[in-house]
Amino acid sequence: MKILLTNDDGVSSMGLKILYDTLSPMHNVTVVAPARSQNATSHSLTLRRPLKIRRLDKNIISVYGTPADCVILAVYHLLDSLPDFVISGVNLGPNLGEDVMYSGTVGGATEGAVIGIPSVALSFFEPKNPDFKSASQFVLKLIEKAKSIPKNVVLNINIPHAPKGVKITRLGKREYVDVVEKRRGGCLIGGIRKDTIEEGTDFEACEQGYISITPLRIDLTCYESIPELKDFEL
Repeated sequence: MKILLTNDDGVSSMGLKILYDTLSPMHNVTVVAPARSQNATSHSLTLRRPLKIRRLDKNIISVYGTPADCVILAVYHLLDSLPDFVISGVNLGPNLGEDVMYSGTVGGATEGAVIGIPSVALSFFEPKNPDFKSASQFVLKLIEKAKSIPKNVVLNINIPHAPKGVKITRLGKREYVDVVEKRRGGCLIGGIRKDTIEEGTDFEACEQGYISITPLRIDLTCYESIPELKDFEL
């Protein structure tokens, strides 16, 4: 299978290296990843400057851009044919709840899905104790089912340490308190996370030691609101 790997932690990330080393003996794997960390860049594209590209090895390429930039360049410029599968990650930290809106990891996978390629975003639930072995073995099994991923859907996957199994979940609720912190010379956006652990959510699955798989759709239309908004039509 022809696999494209990207991430938002940068081309030298250990999670990306482990994935490449695990998959490349059995599959045709190409890494096209940001030269530097692109955390919280979401699905953004670089449109106002040329993107510098460096080939670090035969199948490892760095791009001075975002994860979405990397997928576009790979598909339309660097690869000789469309990949069968896009994997974005493994991110050193969870992407749960509303954080998927900001995640560069999810953004890279989303671009793959927009193009029409089965795509997944992979993240470690416990960044201080990343279980590279479990993640790699899980990805090998996942690849076998790549064609079962619905079109225009991203699978957002969070992997705890020594997982007990797999659960299909919905996005949970993540809130932040003290979002803006005053600093000398300006303000810093950050905040303290406050998670709501509800049944059936990605938070619950990971807290219980299960791999969470949440399907994310590209179509953001709130279809149930369309009838309610008919009065706005002129």
